[in-house]
Amino acid sequence: MINLSKIIENIPINKVAIITPTREIIYSDLLKLKKENEKNINAINGMNVSIRTNNRLDFVMLLILLDGSVKNMLIMPPELDIEVCKRYFQEANINCKAFLEFEKLEYRYINENTYDTKTDNDFNIKNNIYETSWIIPTSGTTNIPKLVSHTLMSLTRTTKIDIESGSKFRWGLLYDIYRFAGLQVFLQSIMSGGTLIIPDQNFYLKDTINFFIEKKCNALSATPSFWRKILMLPESDFLKLDIVTLGGEIADDFILQALVKKFPNAKITHIYASTEAGVGFSVKDGRAGFPLTFLTDGVNGIKLKISDKKTLMIKPEKRIQKYIGNYNLYENDGYIDTGDIVEIKDDRVYFLGRDSGSINVGGNKAHPEEVEQVLLSSNLIFAAYVYAKKNPILGNIVCADVVLKDKNADKEKVKLEILKFCRKKLENFKVPAILNFVEDLEITQSGKLRRN
Repeated sequence: MINLSKIIENIPINKVAIITPTREIIYSDLLKLKKENEKNINAINGMNVSIRTNNRLDFVMLLILLDGSVKNMLIMPPELDIEVCKRYFQEANINCKAFLEFEKLEYRYINENTYDTKTDNDFNIKNNIYETSWIIPTSGTTNIPKLVSHTLMSLTRTTKIDIESGSKFRWGLLYDIYRFAGLQVFLQSIMSGGTLIIPDQNFYLKDTINFFIEKKCNALSATPSFWRKILMLPESDFLKLDIVTLGGEIADDFILQALVKKFPNAKITHIYASTEAGVGFSVKDGRAGFPLTFLTDGVNGIKLKISDKKTLMIKPEKRIQKYIGNYNLYENDGYIDTGDIVEIKDDRVYFLGRDSGSINVGGNKAHPEEVEQVLLSSNLIFAAYVYAKKNPILGNIVCADVVLKDKNADKEKVKLEILKFCRKKLENFKVPAILNFVEDLEITQSGKLRRN
């Protein structure tokens, strides 16, 4: 039964594991940390533990200390409000909070009746090894947030554990470490003997990129929206990347081609994954969407199909992950409905957007992501955000905020060109009725466009 500590034991002890703006931590430091905290780790052995901290280095250390020692590990993003925390505690049957104080593991037992904590040690100290369940909240952007239980095996199903080659990579952390995508970057780095570069969470993006450059980051993963912001920075010219990955949003041809141009020597991959489904598959051919053969033949042991609602369905090899609480993750035939609308064109399957996020225009469905991809393919804009606006006749109309590539362009002329292009590519009800030019688009902590 693998756990993070066992994997770290096989990595050269003097290899740098983590870099922050204030220190460098080698792999032997992580093993030493575990040894120094052995007593308190054993004190909460076999318990259901929650982790909540806004210190990203502490969070990484807690994962290493607790994996394999506790039964369930509830990962609590720091922005959660108290009512959501209470619900999660109940659903996951949490009986202990774990945290670090000056790198010493501390814990507080939870009074199941009041949610208060008590410090008296009334649990027997044990030293059993568990296949820890990593309980991760979904974002809840399109429905009620839920808890998904994973194991280290399900989280790293596609992770390449090759210390000889993996130790060459220095991974920059751009994703929210407390969410599924950020955990994936951490696990890819730590399990392959790589180095994880953690910037200060208060850095501006420019400062973060300069920090990555200074620390020789050569592997970087981000959403397409985040990549667009990076490519707009002059500092991006000095990034020397061998690995570029995209996830979390639809990877369109425009951003893929832009990354190939910027990083011609990098291996560029877009990854389809979600908290519920785990890592589904990756695409490495430089094109948007994925090959039709993935539907007919499967990929990496998983099966894919399209539902009657035109959503993508994924069937993992094993039903390892599951919802916590009274929710069913799987259909009767073992498939997970991703909620992502897809369409087939020739030999390719393309993503159109979330089923729950469509805009109802006079009874017709317009998917914001589909319109955004068309806008981006005009080659006149750098970023786009499509949304609905109430209309007394149609119910809603399609609106778009866009960032122009040429800041000095004649806006009225460019607007006409963009709309003309859209009318050639889209049905009339999908063409933006209102087009606004903006300087920038807001993205969330997880790197996605903020959709209201």
